Amino acid sequence: MEFLSLPQTDLNVSALCLGTADFGAGTSEADSFAMLDAFVEQGGNFLDTAAIYADWTPAGKGSSERLLGKWRASRSPRNIVIASKGAHPELHSMGIGRMTPEEVEGDLNASLSNLGVEAIDLYYLHRDDASIPVYEVLAMLEGFRSAGKLRYYACSNWRPHRIREAQEAAQKMNVAGFVANQPLWSLAKPDLTGGDQTWAIMDDDSLALHREMGLPAIPYSSQANGYFQKIAEARPLHSSIEATYDSELVRPINRARFSRLEILSAQTGLSLTQLVLGWLRGHEFPVVPIIGPRSMAQLQDSLRAADVKLTAEQVSELVVSG
Repeated sequence: MEFLSLPQTDLNVSALCLGTADFGAGTSEADSFAMLDAFVEQGGNFLDTAAIYADWTPAGKGSSERLLGKWRASRSPRNIVIASKGAHPELHSMGIGRMTPEEVEGDLNASLSNLGVEAIDLYYLHRDDASIPVYEVLAMLEGFRSAGKLRYYACSNWRPHRIREAQEAAQKMNVAGFVANQPLWSLAKPDLTGGDQTWAIMDDDSLALHREMGLPAIPYSSQANGYFQKIAEARPLHSSIEATYDSELVRPINRARFSRLEILSAQTGLSLTQLVLGWLRGHEFPVVPIIGPRSMAQLQDSLRAADVKLTAEQVSELVVSG
C-alpha cells in the first residue's frame, strides 16, 4: 500500500484510512479484530474513530474507541496512526455546539482513556461552533498539544470560510493550525436538504480552498455508502441513501456519473470501487479516503483500490455533468 506524509506533520499514513464507527457496535468484536488485523497485514496503518461513535446504538458512546484500545493492547501494533474526534453536539440537541475548552477536554480525556494512549496522533473537532472566535479555538487546541494530549489537530464538518479564518489566524500565531479537513465527499453528489444540517460537504468553495492551501482532505462516506455499487447490482437503496444520493435533485447528476463510471471501468478494467476511491485520490492535493467496511469482503474490495489514482483528465471526465 502506498503511503503519504501529511504536510506540517511527521505522520506517514497509508493511502486509505480504516473507519471504525461500527466496530464494537454493529460489527462484533471478533469481526472487528479480524478486519483490523487484515488492514494492518496489507499495509494499512491509519485508523479513524470518534468519541461520539455508537452513541446511537445499545453499545453506547465510546464503544469504537474502546474496541480499538482493546485491539491495540492485544496486538501491540507498530507505526499505527490513530485519529479521533471530539466536540460533537449531543444527539438530542444537534443545533447546540459543544466546543468550549471544558467540553472538548472532557471528550479528549475520555478518548485517551478509551484508546489507552497518552496522546492522540490526529485530533479533529467533529463539528464547529461559529460563535467561538477561531483564535480561541486554536489557543485551546495548542494548550492540549502543549499538555501532550494530542500531537496534531484538524477539523471535520467545518465550513470553508471558517477553515480559512482559522488557517490565517494560525499563521499570525505562528502555529501549524489544522493539518487536515474531514468533509463529506465522494463522487456522488449529495442532497442534504432533508439530512443532517451540521454536515459539511466538499463543495466548490471547499474544493477551491483545498487546492489553494494544499490542505489534505480525509473524507468520510467516500464511497457514498455503496451507492454506485448498489445501482450496478440492481440492489434496492436504503431510504437514507436514496434521500441523500438519489433524490430528484441529484439523481440525474449521479446517474450520469454512474454511466461514465461504467464506461471508464470497461476501458480500464478497474472495478467501481477502485474508480470511486481512485477518483478521490486523483486530486491535486493530498486525499486519504476513509473506508467503512462492515464485512471482510467489503474490506478486501476497498483494499484493492489502495494503489489506484486516476489521472486529472479522468477525474474531470467523471464529473463533467456537474
